[in-house]
Amino acid sequence: MINEGIVSHQAPGRLRIKILAAKGDAEYFAELKKTLAGSPKISGVEVNPITASVLISHNTSNEEILTYAGEQGLIKIAVPTKNSDNVSTKIAGVFKAVNSGAVTATGGGLDLPRISFLTLVGFGLYQLSRGNFVVPPWYTAFWYAHGMFTKYLAK
Repeated sequence: MINEGIVSHQAPGRLRIKILAAKGDAEYFAELKKTLAGSPKISGVEVNPITASVLISHNTSNEEILTYAGEQGLIKIAVPTKNSDNVSTKIAGVFKAVNSGAVTATGGGLDLPRISFLTLVGFGLYQLSRGNFVVPPWYTAFWYAHGMFTKYLAK
């Protein structure tokens, strides 16, 4: 029986594959271990039917092991691709667009870090003017403004 496996982790000399369709099938994993251990390039195979995981230790490239595992007829390997459109990339893109708009609107005088710095200093001054000496927001704003200054402005 051919089950689909997904590479869940890979490092030089180590490869972990999840075979969720065979979860709990001890007989399948025993056969897979026996088959994979038959390769001279594989130095160790650990299987766990409960977690549907196969850990392969080897002395060759991960691609070669994936090819070998697929050729044995017990597993079809799917290698996950890196998705460059993840959430952090999208958020960074929004901030880059806003920063670009701020630079254009101010003729290059202000960018997003400088606007943030001035806003935080202004917020801190506002809190002080209201007599909020004990409440954390004024010094928190100054602390963040200091961080923005040292990271982006004092270069």
